[in-house]
Amino acid sequence: MTPTPDNWCPPDSQSQATGSGINEQAKSRNPRATDGVQISSLCETGLQPILITGLLRDILIRHFQEGSIESKDLQRYVWRDDLTTGILIESIHRWRGDLAEKRPAILIKRNQYSNTRMTIGDQAGEDRWGNRQYATWWTGSHTLFCVHASGASAEILATEVQREITQFAPVLIQTLGLFRLMVTDVGPINEIEEAKESFVIPVNVAWAYQELWKIKTESLRIRNVLLSELLDGVNLT
Repeated sequence: MTPTPDNWCPPDSQSQATGSGINEQAKSRNPRATDGVQISSLCETGLQPILITGLLRDILIRHFQEGSIESKDLQRYVWRDDLTTGILIESIHRWRGDLAEKRPAILIKRNQYSNTRMTIGDQAGEDRWGNRQYATWWTGSHTLFCVHASGASAEILATEVQREITQFAPVLIQTLGLFRLMVTDVGPINEIEEAKESFVIPVNVAWAYQELWKIKTESLRIRNVLLSELLDGVNLT
């Protein structure tokens, strides 16, 4: 299992959400990984599905380095941030067919995610300044498509990916404040029709996190005044 990612955003970021993270080191190696996404914004707004996509990619990139790969059959497939990379690890909308046909690949796809209410109207009380606080649950999943040239090699790759995510999940749950992160199942092997002599196995990862926010009032709230204070010194007889 790879080391704890100390350079991700800490859970006690300025965000009111339950934690978020991004890997600045991976971004410096591959700026394309976060095109259109402001790192400071991600740290301030908390977890989002696109961030989980990046986290899964970052975990796998860290794993497929010399000395980290468990299977001897995969140790020559080291990830690099150039065209000489031994394995392609990308989100599915950044598919590089010209590279994937020549080497193994892990393609990350976000599936549907849905909202689950925790309380009536998502209400979660008030802070000490009287601002209303809210909380809700988001649950969803990602599929990691493991592609390789033969059925046996695809099985080995899918097992490597499953083991890394399963073993690394407790660290992410604790560090990022996730409520759930687990490999739920590994799907059947299939041959890719578009790519000759290529096989794919889906590894499904389920996750859940809590979104917290508050609505700040623009004017000062009226302080509760006791009737006895208003009538102090007033003779009602």
